[in-house]
Amino acid sequence: MNFRVRAARTAFTTSAFVTAAMLFGAQAAVAGTNDSFSVGTTGGGCGAVDYVDYGAGAPGGGNNDDYLVIHDYCGDGKGVRAYAWLSNDIIGNVYLGAKNNTNGLAGAAVVWDPFKAYDNVLPGDRVGIKVCLFNSNNTLSSCAEASHVSVDG
Repeated sequence: MNFRVRAARTAFTTSAFVTAAMLFGAQAAVAGTNDSFSVGTTGGGCGAVDYVDYGAGAPGGGNNDDYLVIHDYCGDGKGVRAYAWLSNDIIGNVYLGAKNNTNGLAGAAVVWDPFKAYDNVLPGDRVGIKVCLFNSNNTLSSCAEASHVSVDG
């Protein structure tokens, strides 16, 4: 085997090991604690909100984390409304707003990132979400809420 072939093989093998190490390291960071959780409306769960700690993110937005997905699971003529809060020792308890899914049972879930202004949910931050059904008079019903303290952000 000549010197060029040997050098090329060595370079290829070294590159493969470095690439594998980088991929393993990236996966290990993502494979930390998954703080995702969900809350569904009471009385049948026609609506639900998922807090996604790790995921694909909004369509066309690339891979990101810390966002909500609002689901409507019933063809009952009601919409689903999600509310979000973020709290920690620095900012206190901050209401981040509300977003509706009026797409109905046959429609797509709504992806919403109310945490964007804070860049990222950090370790120790408490994420709060609430979900309600609402009718054409904007009357809320079947509300439920949950919160979770993020382990690793």
